[in-house]
Amino acid sequence: MQVKINDVEWDLDEGSTIEDAINISKAPYIKGCSVALIEGRAQLESNVDKYKIKTSHGSIIIELSSEAPNLVEYWKQNYKDFIDTVIRWTTSNEVAIGTTTSNLEPTHDEYSYDRWDVIISLSSFSNESTHIILSKQKHDAIYGVPNENRGVFATVVGGKSNLMELKNTDTIIDIEPVIERKSVIQTARVTDFTTPLKENNELFTYIKVNANPDAPASFEHLLKIVNDGTLSVDYESETFISSDTLKGLEKDSEVTGRRKRGVVTVRNAGHSTGRVYIYREERVSSDYHNIAGYVTEGIQLLDTVTLNDKITIITDPEKISTVAMSQLEADKYLDSINIEHTRDGLTDDEAVIVAQDPLYTVDINNTKSIKTLGVPKDDFVEIELYPDVAPRSVWYFRKIAGLLDGDIGHLRIEMAIKEMDLLMIKAINSEAKGIIPENTPNDMVNAWDICVSNTACKHVGNIGVRFIDNSEFGPTGESFSSTNVIGRIVSGFDNLKGFKEGDTVYVKEK
Repeated sequence: MQVKINDVEWDLDEGSTIEDAINISKAPYIKGCSVALIEGRAQLESNVDKYKIKTSHGSIIIELSSEAPNLVEYWKQNYKDFIDTVIRWTTSNEVAIGTTTSNLEPTHDEYSYDRWDVIISLSSFSNESTHIILSKQKHDAIYGVPNENRGVFATVVGGKSNLMELKNTDTIIDIEPVIERKSVIQTARVTDFTTPLKENNELFTYIKVNANPDAPASFEHLLKIVNDGTLSVDYESETFISSDTLKGLEKDSEVTGRRKRGVVTVRNAGHSTGRVYIYREERVSSDYHNIAGYVTEGIQLLDTVTLNDKITIITDPEKISTVAMSQLEADKYLDSINIEHTRDGLTDDEAVIVAQDPLYTVDINNTKSIKTLGVPKDDFVEIELYPDVAPRSVWYFRKIAGLLDGDIGHLRIEMAIKEMDLLMIKAINSEAKGIIPENTPNDMVNAWDICVSNTACKHVGNIGVRFIDNSEFGPTGESFSSTNVIGRIVSGFDNLKGFKEGDTVYVKEK
């Protein structure tokens, strides 16, 4: 049987399931993510009510009328006959497209037409001269229309300026249905992977997002969110879905504009700053939304997912990051993707990279070159964090360390007390608000626990690590009730012991 998998035709055995289709086609898919199954293209198009007429002078969008069901049905069955036709004539009142032959019967009556009406006309009262008339202004005319709704079957809703400028030298390049969410969801379902497929089914397993080259920082923000190849649906509406993974992380304003269907934005101001949106329906432009990219494949999956679903995401370009690699590892990685590499800072093979220039994937992809800054391995500590039990404290730590939008964090040692076997990092007061008690210790703070002081004490937001167990106080000098355990050191113990006040410690998550 013939099915489409991510818009590619496949011949599968009868009884093949969704899981079989994914395995056979090797379709991009990450376990646990949603898929969309559409019954068939014909059924999908039967629910469409908008069409794009592509002319040599730009596109025109028409929306079908509910008042002319027979004429609408004729259009849906025969619209392809008008592809590769010409603009037969233009006047101050109308533009005529055609001609083709139909089985319609003409009338001889004169009717009044409104601006932007779309009319089926049988010129000279002959069905061998069937035209489409697009009205440019209110007027009366005898078009030999069929006996239904004055021959009016649609309205021009987009590309009106293109219509006004058409000439009889222009041609019709293509006509295609405009697939909107309301059309998709009438024929699509997200279903069990053991579901058998049927002839002409269409399966979608992923969404592809292409970068907006004018918004490199916003696209990098998206890349951080989809670092594991998935995006979580934290909110969904008729208009958009959104991810709150980095909600609260401030972003500078980049390029803004109309939020068309399939546009991906990053909010740059307000309560939801840092939130990523993917639009199902068009919305007006907003200065608060940076346009990070565009959905170019799998928009049908976007239409069907619901709250708390996950989506498999592919990006173009894929993320380019050397941070946390050794200089030698970066050489090999960058050579494999044809990026020229220049070492800076400590250039030894074993030096660990803490910064790259350019910083953003889009810029690196454009220049095809990168400079990496290396530091000694002794400057590094590997950590494991506990966001499930201490979400606010972990967010705070990641934010001030630069781990929310970076692959390596860095923290300045404020206090290194050798005789007490502890290190402390000073609070960033502007970020430390709202660190409530969470995951507080009972009777012991273990060696190498990472702790943050909470709102039960005066010095909220201080960060500390002890090198030995302590049953009295947390490493920030606070009682256990004022101490949140947010993670632990997993490697680099001797490195940490060697730091002194004023040093910078680089941290990477396990």
